[in-house]
Amino acid sequence: MGVLWLALEQYFPSQETPFQEIITDGPDDRGVDAIHIVGDEDSSTVYIFQAKHRERIDSSGKTINVDEVLKTTSFVSDLVNKSDELKRCGNLRLREAIERIWALHEQGTYCSYEIIFVSNGAGLGDAAKSTLDSFISQHSQVRFSEYSSENLVRDFGLNRGAPESGYLQVIGREILERTDGDVRGLIATVDAGSFIALITNPEGNAVKRHLFDDNLRVFLGVNSGYNPQIVETAISQDSHLFWYLNNGITITCKNFSYNKGHPNPKIKIDGFQIVNGAQTSHSLVEAASRNPESLANVVLSIRVYATDRDDIAERVAVATNSQARIHGRDLRSNHPVLKKLEIALLDRGIFFERKRNMHADKDSHTRLDALKLGQIILSYYLKEPDSARTSSDTIFDHRFQNIFNDGYDIDELVRVVRFYALIEKLRDEVIHEFGDHIESIGDMQYLVYGHWYILFAARLLLAKDNAPFPPSEEMDALVRKAIGIVAKACDQTKQVAHYQMFRSPKTKDKIAAEISGKQLELFV
Repeated sequence: MGVLWLALEQYFPSQETPFQEIITDGPDDRGVDAIHIVGDEDSSTVYIFQAKHRERIDSSGKTINVDEVLKTTSFVSDLVNKSDELKRCGNLRLREAIERIWALHEQGTYCSYEIIFVSNGAGLGDAAKSTLDSFISQHSQVRFSEYSSENLVRDFGLNRGAPESGYLQVIGREILERTDGDVRGLIATVDAGSFIALITNPEGNAVKRHLFDDNLRVFLGVNSGYNPQIVETAISQDSHLFWYLNNGITITCKNFSYNKGHPNPKIKIDGFQIVNGAQTSHSLVEAASRNPESLANVVLSIRVYATDRDDIAERVAVATNSQARIHGRDLRSNHPVLKKLEIALLDRGIFFERKRNMHADKDSHTRLDALKLGQIILSYYLKEPDSARTSSDTIFDHRFQNIFNDGYDIDELVRVVRFYALIEKLRDEVIHEFGDHIESIGDMQYLVYGHWYILFAARLLLAKDNAPFPPSEEMDALVRKAIGIVAKACDQTKQVAHYQMFRSPKTKDKIAAEISGKQLELFV
């Protein structure tokens, strides 16, 4: 299901829940290969994925047919109508997602549904599209979209490039420049067409991602790559108001120049990066693809900063993104402590990703995401597996300094990371082999949702014996022992769904009591 995984990474680039918990592909999946809920108590969107992977060139022309579409639409219909049939679903992850969605219904949350058909083949056939159109005409809260071969090429076909130079067309004499020591800056109003040409490939249909390497986000994702409101403004009859309604673009560069005595000059920028305005950038490219003529009246505000100081890009990015819709991990991605960790971990063969997917070209077994490291630290060092699962958004917020600091023994930290990788490997094997009947496999069932608690249990076991972290050849025995402890503690509450059990801080108290018969405070 590699094509599904790639699609999930594009739709949810800042996703905190492991994709293994989103993927439902397997026996009794009801035509649903992944399901994810995004939202709050007022309204939520349920994303439902069906994926078709064509393994041979001669099958790449196959379409997603009507029967495959009907499986998914029947599931959505049963879900909306709370069908008794779904209560008997044998797919554990799908059933627990169903229960969460029904709980949202009961508390009055408005739910909309987005069905995404993922394929590296020919996508939806005409008859399948007609079936979907008919279904959606009867269900106003349901939409569908495709993530096709064209999307895959777009999202993964661009490589990191060398520093570039380019030109921006100024409107009239709307340009202001100033200099302060080793920093030069200007503010100008530029033609939207020249900006689109600056940031896109020669065909003008895809953004050059390497121009956003110094942006706090590697990629915004398919859903958040552009903002529908920005697109609508750019192609509407009020497109001349774009300059007033948009915050504009911030660029850092090595140098800029222009003919100061001329009206409508072109600004030449050398070695530039766009550090703020990714949504605006993607939105303008999207608007150009929909209605290029409408951009004739669109102008936008830009700020350009030229300097040789390496710290300027980070400081400008943090300052200009603080009011934008941006995740805390992105704001912290260039923090000095994370850069130090990156260097220290690289010396030990680990590619640390301060930004999501910044080492996407490296082997997955050698990559370590910053969010995952934060969750490992919460579970093992800070003994908060419940927070690792339910409050991971605080890792890059008010708890950042508490979690990421210079106080770790890097060699021990690497051993802990590799120990958790072993837990994750076992977890993947269990999900792959027993995904349809996990509850019947004994202790190992608790790997699926309880992985952070297993890491936590290992810490308590070592603390009890006052033992150092074991070498690689002894890690497997510790993992198995920790799994057994978690299983004994959780067997007492079998009537509670796993996803609920491992969101409760009471579970770690039961694990601590299982190890020592005493309260958790003795281990803190």
